[in-house]
Amino acid sequence: MNFRAGVCALMVAAAAGIFCCAPAYDAQTLYNKLQSGDLEERQNAADTIDKIVREGDYEVFARGAVSPVKSNRAPSIIYLARIKQPKARAALRQLLRLDTRAMIPYNPIRMKPSSEESDSRILVANLISEGGGDPGAIETLLEGAEGQPPDVMQGTCYAIGALHDDHGLPFLATAARHPDIEVVRAAAQAAATFHTPEAREILKSLANHKSPEVRSEVLSGLAIQEDASVVEILEGMATSDPSPELRTAAFSQLTHLKPAPVPFLIEQLKGKDETNRQAALETLRLLSGQAYGPRPELWARWWQQNQKSQVERP
Repeated sequence: MNFRAGVCALMVAAAAGIFCCAPAYDAQTLYNKLQSGDLEERQNAADTIDKIVREGDYEVFARGAVSPVKSNRAPSIIYLARIKQPKARAALRQLLRLDTRAMIPYNPIRMKPSSEESDSRILVANLISEGGGDPGAIETLLEGAEGQPPDVMQGTCYAIGALHDDHGLPFLATAARHPDIEVVRAAAQAAATFHTPEAREILKSLANHKSPEVRSEVLSGLAIQEDASVVEILEGMATSDPSPELRTAAFSQLTHLKPAPVPFLIEQLKGKDETNRQAALETLRLLSGQAYGPRPELWARWWQQNQKSQVERP
């Protein structure tokens, strides 16, 4: 074999090696075809994606999930989550790492594209939770998460709430003391998704926060808590929150408790604060269906006659 022939043979072999190693499918190409004006091409692309998911070729979507094209990331993460093989689950879990984080134009809770960008880890966490959870996910999410910039801390809080692993509660407790208000709000929202004493303790610690926005998040969080321990927090906010609007909202939330703290409400009718008196009166009327006025003794008499039925109400 002469020199020129040898070089040609090497080039052919190298090209063959490149083509053999090239991915069989490319997420970008598939997504472009899904948007084609040709119906047959769109159907072929959809069929190909279904085939990739069935066969467990997770690497196609693992590559798409870290694509420089932001619009490719969310669909790739969603398709990757549909593949249940261990390697695919591990690849999905790795997308919780800080070095794979990206802001993507997708709502991770409503599961649809959005003009407002969100932290990609929230979508990943939500899909892992919906898929039955992953015991290694929270450790991956929290690795290096302490001391990050506020926007990253905020995204981590929301991802903990979406993942719903209570091993993330210590991080939320720390985030609740962060100087950035948006981080604290995110911690409160995430803590409210857990129905545990530790989560309620986080909400309680924020009930007297200087920011009315944070205290409003606390009220929203308490609305989905069912434990009797929230009564104390709500009563405290109803009587002493600096904001009249939040005090009124706290009184209103007392109607959802079973049993409702009627004696507390009657006692508020004797107070000096007009906002509190009116809020307590309105709450009592909602609870009882009665139209008594502001005189505490009338309500006390009603309570004495109806206490048993009110306590046992469904």
